[in-house]
Amino acid sequence: MTRKGLVTMMTIISMLLTFIPTSSSIFAATNTQLIVHYHKKGGNYTGNLETLSLNGQVKGTVSEKTTDGFGLKMTYQFPNIDDNAYIGVVVKEDSAFPEDKRFVRAKNGKAEIWLIDGDARVYNEPLAIDSKIITKKDNKGYVTVEDLKDVLNLTYKYGKNTYKFDGANAGTADILTIYHNRDYFEININTNRIGSNVTGNMTSAYTDLVFHDVDGYKDGNNYYLSIGYIERLFQVAVLADHNKVLLLKQQNVAYDQVTRAKAPEDVGFSSEKLSKIDDYINQQVESGFPAAAMIVVKDGKVVKESAYGYLKKYDTPFVDGAYKPAALLPKSDWEEAKVDSLFDMASNTKMYATNYAIQKLVSEGKLNLDRPLSSFPGWENFKDSYTVYTGKWTLGGSGGLNKTPRTGKETVTIRDILHHYGGLIPDPEYPNKNSAGDLWYQTNDHTNRAGVIDVICKTPLQYTPRTTYAYSDVDFMILGLLVEQITGMPLDEYVEKHIYNKMGLTHSVFNPLTKGFSKSQIAATELNGNTRDGFINFGKMEDNSPVNIRKYTLQGEVHDEKAWYAMAGVAGHAGLFSTAGDMGVLTQLMLNGGIYNGTQFFTKEVADEFTTPYDPDPNKVDSSTTGLGWRVHSKSAAAYYYFNWGPSRSTYGHQGWTGTLTIIDPVYNMSITILTNLRHSPVVSPPNGFAGSNFPIANLVPISALVYDSLVSDKEQYSPDAPITLSAKATGIKTVDLSWNTVSGADSYNVYRSTTSDGAFQKINIEPLATNSFTDTGLHPGSEYYYKVTALNSVGESAQSEPVHAATVSASDMYDLIGKLIKKFADSGELGGPMKVQLTNSLKQSEDQYKKGHKAQAIKSSQDFLKHMDNQGLQKHITKNAKEALETEVNILIEALTD
Repeated sequence: MTRKGLVTMMTIISMLLTFIPTSSSIFAATNTQLIVHYHKKGGNYTGNLETLSLNGQVKGTVSEKTTDGFGLKMTYQFPNIDDNAYIGVVVKEDSAFPEDKRFVRAKNGKAEIWLIDGDARVYNEPLAIDSKIITKKDNKGYVTVEDLKDVLNLTYKYGKNTYKFDGANAGTADILTIYHNRDYFEININTNRIGSNVTGNMTSAYTDLVFHDVDGYKDGNNYYLSIGYIERLFQVAVLADHNKVLLLKQQNVAYDQVTRAKAPEDVGFSSEKLSKIDDYINQQVESGFPAAAMIVVKDGKVVKESAYGYLKKYDTPFVDGAYKPAALLPKSDWEEAKVDSLFDMASNTKMYATNYAIQKLVSEGKLNLDRPLSSFPGWENFKDSYTVYTGKWTLGGSGGLNKTPRTGKETVTIRDILHHYGGLIPDPEYPNKNSAGDLWYQTNDHTNRAGVIDVICKTPLQYTPRTTYAYSDVDFMILGLLVEQITGMPLDEYVEKHIYNKMGLTHSVFNPLTKGFSKSQIAATELNGNTRDGFINFGKMEDNSPVNIRKYTLQGEVHDEKAWYAMAGVAGHAGLFSTAGDMGVLTQLMLNGGIYNGTQFFTKEVADEFTTPYDPDPNKVDSSTTGLGWRVHSKSAAAYYYFNWGPSRSTYGHQGWTGTLTIIDPVYNMSITILTNLRHSPVVSPPNGFAGSNFPIANLVPISALVYDSLVSDKEQYSPDAPITLSAKATGIKTVDLSWNTVSGADSYNVYRSTTSDGAFQKINIEPLATNSFTDTGLHPGSEYYYKVTALNSVGESAQSEPVHAATVSASDMYDLIGKLIKKFADSGELGGPMKVQLTNSLKQSEDQYKKGHKAQAIKSSQDFLKHMDNQGLQKHITKNAKEALETEVNILIEALTD
């Protein structure tokens, strides 16, 4: 068709369209639907929910509001949004998270979610468990592993241990192995001890952190797990009463903001157990370890954020125009670590700067991972014929290169580079003339990349592409440079402007000393620059002058040599500085599937692709520990070392040479970031053996192990029904009598008390109560108390009964009580004569003043009452017993009057 014909045809089509009504269903906008199921124990629903689109511009309208067997059911309509859009929900009536904005993704115009009051997670449709298969024991419910097989998609087998299991030699323990998705759990069914995803690494180090108690027991040919432990082990929720039991699996959810949990218990942690982490790290700081910071985020909530030790303990004195060897500073000059202190992220830069930028560009269709590097402008020389074999990398030389050149540069794709299968040298040491030879390169200008691209193109391959996994810094130097070329701006500017700032982050930067941060805000690293305490130099220039190398204590400058000298502090493999708090948000971005703060940075499909394990041999994928850039946990084999001792086999993240670790665990909906500056310590084993590496904390895994160990696995299981009627009545001196209605199916009850209506309730009965009454004693006269009662049976967790106010004995009650005591002791002969007259008169005077509102005078008359009883001349008119009893009650009266 000619251009004129095409224009004519378009004109005709436009004219025809004007005759079609705009309301025609052919062109109707998508009407996306969100169905919210919300369970609130007690069943008192207000329907106070808000739903909105990701950008907040479209609010959902309610088309249905009803209740069913689960709870409240509300259906919302969203006109004019994509049928695969993200939809947010805020449950304003939630007892724990009324401000949480949680996003889920619609599929083909529909999303359906199940929420539980006080639970930050989002669930899929509940699965019913026959209550008949639940066995009661010790006020808990237990289910056999065999009965969980179908509902949780488990497989299992019984056998003997194949390695030394919790002290039991191989072949001596009866082991039940449970397989769930990528994870496996081994239970000694005779000792009720469990090991999760145990590898050889775990049996040779930190063995005290490998095995734990399991809330279960063997009975006949079956093994039973408690409902609480099932929730902990498989990260599911259970709702139950005496009629039905529902099990809920988690659904993908994006939290619009990372917020702070009011208490770790709100998201399933034990505060007491978490405190052991503080003890562990503080002990090592006291022994000499420099600094650490950490953050734990679960279900979008900050569970723990802490800092320890000192950012800087050593410094290099500058004397007569030269730096002298570093020395330990006086303790008064040590710079204390804080939660907002910046740390050198080292190779975590690869993920949270470069990979995030790459994932964003791929999601936007601006980067094809299967495109060869040599096809990009500026990279035409990335070819075999341009290679220079020099320095350590001379063919057959000390750098490990085979005498036969490895070829195939032109075939290396961006995907190969992300997988670390491009065959590139791991560390060509460009700034070091001793090593790099003709590949030597240094610069102080990060805006001119021609020089570093040229030396990378000249760098030899160490392996044939796609044959050998070789973790290489050069891979991410290349990727960072590509981001700059595609976006047209420096890497730091791109990620800070288009990712970090839009996420609300202000402490994640490259070259922090040029971005408004002072040294005192940043953890120091190597003591004497990059010299390893004088054991390393970079050689000499042609004029015999020494090659530039830093000799001063590094603080606020990236430690990595290639990042600093060859890329001026802005590199794709190292250079990012960040805080524990910012990292808690950056790690959440992956759990969110690329969404945060109302913005989509990359798609979930891309996030999933980048964390999928890879191996050129499909038969070896299950043992792979690498995805596209990300380090991933393997399904089998030894696994990635830093993801042992707790994390699920679906975990991914990265580790950094300066002592940083990020763990992102989608099974637990949790991330852990550990930041240290272990390199801020003397070199004790040249050239790379730092004293800081000799501390157990430097291994990082004990900290993450303690985090997982702090998850609650033995929580009390309550009935979802709680007593509705609860009465509290002051009945005596410092006492309140409580009574409540009996709950069907309940085995027993617990009573809780608080001194304020919105305060923390503490359990006040020692043992579960078999009756529906209780007397609370030892209370403070005149104070207010609030109570609630929970009903215990096998399973579920109860609604909290509305707190009931109960005041203890009042001043009026005390006047009546003391008057009765005077009469009682007078009738029994224990009180008489002038003593009785004076006490009676003082009591009456006090009561009269009290009724007139004159509390001060009432108190004085009560104090006169006590003075009369101490009158030595009248002691024969009162017994010791009567005196002690009256003194007690009058003191309570004075206390009540004072209040």
